Amino acid sequence: MTSAQRWWALERGDIDTTIAHLGFNLAQSVIPVFLLLPVGIPAAFSVAHLLPGYALGFLVGSLGMVRLALGLARREGRQNVTAHVYGNNVPAILSYTLSIMLPVYLESHDANRAWAVGAAAVAWTGIIKLAAAPFAEAFRRYIPEPAAMTVFGAAMYSYLALVLLQRVFDQPLVGLVALAIVATCVLGGVPITRWRIPPFLAAWIVPLLVGLAVGYVRPSWPGFSWSSPFAIPTEPLRAMGLAVPYLAVIAPMAVYHVLQDIASVAGAAAAGDDYDVRGVLACDGLGTLVCGLAGSVIAPVVYAVLPPYKAMGARIGFAFWTPVLYLAVVVSGLTIFIAQLFPWPILAAMIAYVSIGVGIATLRRVDAQYRSVVLLGFVLPAGAVVAAAMNSALPALQLSAASAAVQAALNRSIYWSSVQGLGNGFLFLVLVVAAVVTEIIDRRFGHAALWCTLAAVFSWFGLMHSALLRWAAEPMYAAGWLAAAAIVYSARWWGGR
Repeated sequence: MTSAQRWWALERGDIDTTIAHLGFNLAQSVIPVFLLLPVGIPAAFSVAHLLPGYALGFLVGSLGMVRLALGLARREGRQNVTAHVYGNNVPAILSYTLSIMLPVYLESHDANRAWAVGAAAVAWTGIIKLAAAPFAEAFRRYIPEPAAMTVFGAAMYSYLALVLLQRVFDQPLVGLVALAIVATCVLGGVPITRWRIPPFLAAWIVPLLVGLAVGYVRPSWPGFSWSSPFAIPTEPLRAMGLAVPYLAVIAPMAVYHVLQDIASVAGAAAAGDDYDVRGVLACDGLGTLVCGLAGSVIAPVVYAVLPPYKAMGARIGFAFWTPVLYLAVVVSGLTIFIAQLFPWPILAAMIAYVSIGVGIATLRRVDAQYRSVVLLGFVLPAGAVVAAAMNSALPALQLSAASAAVQAALNRSIYWSSVQGLGNGFLFLVLVVAAVVTEIIDRRFGHAALWCTLAAVFSWFGLMHSALLRWAAEPMYAAGWLAAAAIVYSARWWGGR
């Protein structure tokens, strides 16, 4: 039996990526538990209701990615195809927990209703993705490649790395040990002994032992308790209706996921694996829909990290074994226990490598004349990073950003209105700005003006610069983008062409 047929085999690169990917998914999936604990939703309720269904959707979506990878390997006669990386999404977790579940619970004081509406939001996200899948290739053709690659880089290299990288210092001793191993053995390429131990295995085990020794990691064994990988809310159809007013949160997040899937496919093509974006988005949509229908409030997405995973030697096996192991953790009732074995200082050190790989893949794929597009796109997520930190911190401090006094203080200190304008719908902003600059460089001023006009439409309806989807959401931003459209369009007369 050849290695191509033994796609499920865990080779050295697949071992590393399985460890990292399982850790990411476990650590991130428990975020809603701790976000909702301060407002009165018990951890036991959250673990039993909010989380299990993700295991089922994660498995379904990942098996779809495995099938696509096997098809690509057969068509091209290659054994070095890497499957797309599928998993839960921190921006969606934060948005759906803080902007949907939290308001529903504060209004109703009913944890079951908050859970049902959160799961319905995930189901709506899957429906939107599935509806967009047939048109994904058209979206990919219309979006200039430098813009698509910039969104790909900004999603991971800038936003997610900046949100999570500082967590290396949650416990400096543990984090710096992990970072030193990653820097030496992964970034520096120094083998670990003559047996060439998988570096991410060492970057997990060694700092974990340090964390146990200093008392930072103190897992409490709960014992095995069988749990189903789904927890379906009562009256799910009614919950879908209750979630409709929150489409202002759901629709932009779903479109962001579609954009990330498209950018991930562009990044994979840069690494040599050219997938059909329609198939990738359809698998993601199906997995997301299953998550919601199974009662999970966690929406998955295709990670924009295939190039660095491929550079580590990952092929297809990790995409199968990670969800299988995750499912085993969930059904055994050990979700919280195992998540404690992947503390954030260790995961953040691994994210450092992944984010660098994404940045390098982006710059390599983009011609030198468009480097300004990429560099500008990399800094635009700064507002979203600050906004995410504040939106997480304010509820923990029992403060509301809707309070006039809080808004006034934030505007005096961190220019909150500007931060929100930059952060809301930030991947749309990255896409539009990157596309506009790309078209200007190519002297396609009419196309650049069309992108500015599209940004004005997004702003008017609240898909950009606004936290709410509504008519006339941000008229001043819409006017600004129309003015920008007029300027770039007029450049055809005064720009020498």
